[in-house]
Amino acid sequence: MNLFLGGGSDRKAIAALARCRQTENEGLLLLFKQLLEETKSSLIEAEGDRIRQLQGRAKVLQDFLEAVEQAPSVLERFR
Repeated sequence: MNLFLGGGSDRKAIAALARCRQTENEGLLLLFKQLLEETKSSLIEAEGDRIRQLQGRAKVLQDFLEAVEQAPSVLERFR
């Protein structure tokens, strides 16, 4: 289940996620994609509690990026 597209998401939240795909937000999406890749790389050498922290961070970043991609089709269901 996606953190951002779960049962509590309303139309305004989904519309905001859809707007993240606009050209002026390209830099933001690129930043989140880079952070996700850096986080995945850090997991290779992580130990102990740090592994869980990085897994959580990766999950949130991945859920956000997936939600941005899926938002337009989810928004259609609200109409």
